[in-house]
Amino acid sequence: MNPSDENGLDFRDALPDEFGELIAGAIDLHVHGQPDVSRELRNRGGDAAVARLAVAYGIRGWVLKSHLWPTTDRAALLQQQFDPTVFTVLGSITLNPPVGGVVPTTVELAAAHGAKVVFLPTWGAAADVERGGYIPTLLGRASPSFDAYQHEHPISVIDGNGRLTGEMVAVMDACAERGLLLASGHISLQETMAIAERAAGNTPLFVNHPLHYATDGLGVLSELAALGAYIEFSSAPLLHPDAHLSVKQVFSAIDVVGSEHAVLTTDVFSRWVPPEPEALRMFAEQLRYLGASPAELRRMFVENPRTALARAGVGGIFS
Repeated sequence: MNPSDENGLDFRDALPDEFGELIAGAIDLHVHGQPDVSRELRNRGGDAAVARLAVAYGIRGWVLKSHLWPTTDRAALLQQQFDPTVFTVLGSITLNPPVGGVVPTTVELAAAHGAKVVFLPTWGAAADVERGGYIPTLLGRASPSFDAYQHEHPISVIDGNGRLTGEMVAVMDACAERGLLLASGHISLQETMAIAERAAGNTPLFVNHPLHYATDGLGVLSELAALGAYIEFSSAPLLHPDAHLSVKQVFSAIDVVGSEHAVLTTDVFSRWVPPEPEALRMFAEQLRYLGASPAELRRMFVENPRTALARAGVGGIFS
């Protein structure tokens, strides 16, 4: 990859020395492609251009995520432009209402198309419908009927007694049988805990956005980590103009759960943020400033994502 444009300018001249040192080899498990919620929401360049930038930053791979559609075919097409030993693109599916919700058949078919990660409902989760949020606002701009649709199709993965639904159990079994990493999406912490208790020692769980829901303290995150779950902290919520979280809060949460249980990602797709590689670098530099060691950062950016994927059965890709 040649990072210089036709005028001989090199973006690296504008960055600090060794700018990619803290994220070398990183695997970002939470990358939104362009477009995601709407083609009208042009938040950055195309997937291939940003992936080339990721290679220049030393990032090793991505999991492409969409709030609406499977990314399997998109990931496969993007992968054709890169040597997989240098940069690997993995596809995923998010079990929101447009793909049928939490249904094992959907997971099985996604796996047959090459999906490696299954995200539980995001805007379709009952917890997210109740909470409201940024994604439904964007989807509502693209679809006048969306608000009614979302409220007509809330998805919960536990019953009235707090037990996992049969469909959720079947989805977990499908992930385990096909070697897929299961991510919690935007479900509640009560639901996440029920999944983690069943998955303990078997299927690894990737817990998304826990600080959105840990309103009663961080103890529940320690409980999830003790059950073998990987706790994700993303830079996107920290960069939003309406942000209610700070990097210092993330740093404190990492201290509670331990870097051996944490995974750091971007999840960015708004016009007010830089492309993913720079967002990842900024996140690393801020945590380093607050006191995270290079070894801890490597564990959260590189080693834990690899281990989570390998434990799920996505092994050998990043060797």
